[in-house]
Amino acid sequence: MVTGSGDADVAAESIKMLPPDRTRNPAIEDIFRRHHDWLMRFLSRRLVNGDDAADLAQETYCRLTRYDSLADIEHPRALLFRIADNLVKDKVRRAFSRHSSDHVPLDESVLQADEPGPERTVGARQELTRLRAAILCLPPRCKKVFLLSRYENMTYPEIAAHCGITVSMVEKHISRALSELRARMGESAL
Repeated sequence: MVTGSGDADVAAESIKMLPPDRTRNPAIEDIFRRHHDWLMRFLSRRLVNGDDAADLAQETYCRLTRYDSLADIEHPRALLFRIADNLVKDKVRRAFSRHSSDHVPLDESVLQADEPGPERTVGARQELTRLRAAILCLPPRCKKVFLLSRYENMTYPEIAAHCGITVSMVEKHISRALSELRARMGESAL
């Protein structure tokens, strides 16, 4: 088979990719040059992806280098066909066993996690540590009123009765606590 100059360039590049100890074998180079176009057409018809066809053609020639005496092979095209056909069957079998038709590329899917990522978790823990430290710095009565309101979910009248102060004083302690925490944490923290 006669190849065009572009095909000859592809064939020459592919020969360079063969294992170094076998590239000087004239029988392989001859088989490659004579049957490369046919092999690529054969593989392209059997495979969807053109890159897969080129990869399997390369693998076919690599496997061909394993034969010790290529000069004795009467029908090199039949041997290439058998090697390539087996490679295609192996590829299809692997794809089927891995359920590759069910795979969705990551860039086409929307990934949603039920839990936040590690960066967000670490950031939240650091923010919580800062908030606890800021709460601990509040004056004792102010801190107690704030914690009863926010962590014990008590109403202002319940806090007033519990602490023996007026509802107005509860409001002032809550207001002071929020003001100091905002100053320490930043406006967005509360």
